[in-house]
Amino acid sequence: MLGRLAIERVTVLKSVSPHIKRQHLHDIRTNNRSRILRILRDSEQSSRQELATSLDLTPASLSRISKELIADGICIEAPNTRDVSQRGRPSVALQINAKGGYLIAISISSFSRLISVIDIAGNQKYVHKMPKGVILSGADTVAFIGDYIDGLVAEKVLDRALILGASLTIPGSINSETGFLTKSVLLNWPNFAIKEKLAERLMCPIRLENNGDALCRHFLDKTSMSETDRSNVFLVHVSNGMGASIAIGGRIVRRLADEGWINDIPVLTKEGEEYSEQKLSMCASGEAILAKLPDMEKPIGQEGTEFSRALHSAVNVANGEPNKARDVFFNAGHALGANLLSLSIAIAPDTIVLAGPVLNALSYSEGVQAGYNHAADRMKIQPSQIVVSGASYIDAAQCLALHDFFLSGAYGA
Repeated sequence: MLGRLAIERVTVLKSVSPHIKRQHLHDIRTNNRSRILRILRDSEQSSRQELATSLDLTPASLSRISKELIADGICIEAPNTRDVSQRGRPSVALQINAKGGYLIAISISSFSRLISVIDIAGNQKYVHKMPKGVILSGADTVAFIGDYIDGLVAEKVLDRALILGASLTIPGSINSETGFLTKSVLLNWPNFAIKEKLAERLMCPIRLENNGDALCRHFLDKTSMSETDRSNVFLVHVSNGMGASIAIGGRIVRRLADEGWINDIPVLTKEGEEYSEQKLSMCASGEAILAKLPDMEKPIGQEGTEFSRALHSAVNVANGEPNKARDVFFNAGHALGANLLSLSIAIAPDTIVLAGPVLNALSYSEGVQAGYNHAADRMKIQPSQIVVSGASYIDAAQCLALHDFFLSGAYGA
């Protein structure tokens, strides 16, 4: 005989199990939609049979999800241009309907103040630059972005009803709960709810992210072949300052949405025969590099901040014939590489990713590799793979918008 507590427990389980089952089925359905959309994103089109085989889904399940995606306007049927084996009428393939939705991506940094509108197939439709003075105020930034999107809607080149969401990537630390920017070397927006204000102005959901985590998301999305890829990634991006992001098992570790923690890491550096301790950013960042190249020309006609113009000039010089600039970039990279092992060893990264405008100088990445290999040899540790990401900040913002508001599979689910 069941006791009273046991009976009550069975009753409770029976009462909640339908909801749990429905939620479980909903999660599976959303995940399958996401997997289909990612394959179509990478291959442009695919037959139902190819999708079912790749995803280990039954033909019935694949057919049902395909019908949903077509009904939602996300996908369309088209002749299978990849099928060259059949004669006569070509088979039908599934592909993303580029006109089925749009996303807004906004990137703000010393090098990028861009508003981009892309379709759900990832094609950039419109791009607009923000004046440098606009970002001095959070309110002015929201107004400028809103006015630009309003203009596209008024011109009837963008349907507001088809805007799925917007991403905003910025340098610094973010309070993910309030949507406030808590610390940034570029933006002085204290106590301004940028996420809330932008959502009200654009009338769509907003994803606010720091540049480091956005670049890490870009790397994960562009290199992962399937959802079963669970790699550990340690990313460092180098601009005027430095930012870092960590992914464990394919998931980004939030660290309170603070990318700048790596700047203040104390490291030992060597000048001649003398060792000294200083912050990592003081020997490996873009600012540290330019401090050792005080006479670097700042092209007057080139867009960007004074810093970005000077760095662009320094990179060009460093990529030329052997010179002082090349040595300065190499030594800065070496300082980062020599400390990368101790910074990343706890997460055992499969891949260390280098990103940011400073990496445009080839000697910087060469210095990182040399310093890292030397540290690994000295400690007798198998080194991780080091790769350089060529993604720009606007690339990362666009990828983030696609990931959150379309490729997640939640749209229309």
